[in-house]
Amino acid sequence: MGNDIKNELKNILNQGIFKHNPVFVLALALTPVLAVSNTIGKALGLGMTVLFIMVLSNLIVSIFKSKLSDEVMTIVTLAIVAFFVTVAEMIIQVRNIALYEDLGIYLPLTAVSGLILHRALSFSKQNNVIKSVVDGFAYGVGYLVALIIITIVRVIISTGSMTLFNMRMQLFDSVYSFDLADTAFGALLIVGLILGIFKTFQQRGETK
Repeated sequence: MGNDIKNELKNILNQGIFKHNPVFVLALALTPVLAVSNTIGKALGLGMTVLFIMVLSNLIVSIFKSKLSDEVMTIVTLAIVAFFVTVAEMIIQVRNIALYEDLGIYLPLTAVSGLILHRALSFSKQNNVIKSVVDGFAYGVGYLVALIIITIVRVIISTGSMTLFNMRMQLFDSVYSFDLADTAFGALLIVGLILGIFKTFQQRGETK
């Protein structure tokens, strides 16, 4: 693989995870973020599901992009995403029924996620399979990382503690916790705050 291709793939990864992070920069698919970012388990479950669907959707769309017209491709893309969402639902329901019930309506709603459809229709339709898979992986990881960061901040602020790998860490007394962070409105405030911080650091990096 030539250096030009490697650099191009690295740039795609950088775009999806950092420069155009789907949550902190593009502000896409925020409704599920606000709904499931109250526990690490739910955040990981939805984040991994989005990553799985994005990679496979981008792959299939890239393969069939030259065989169908733009109008038909849009409909086919919706069907492809819906199919992989159904597969993901079935897997989660079998492997972890508690997680399936916790994610609730936000799992099937992934089929019409603006993030997944945006990348499939804007990127995969115009690029080869390798680039499309890397793009899907990058934006999927970007979404997962953002979801985990928001969840950790929410849990710490609302409880004063954090549980990772079955180990509970008390960071400050729960008396000083901020209960509003455990609500959808509190989640929105936190997302906005982190988005602003992320954007500030990003702009500083670009000016250096």
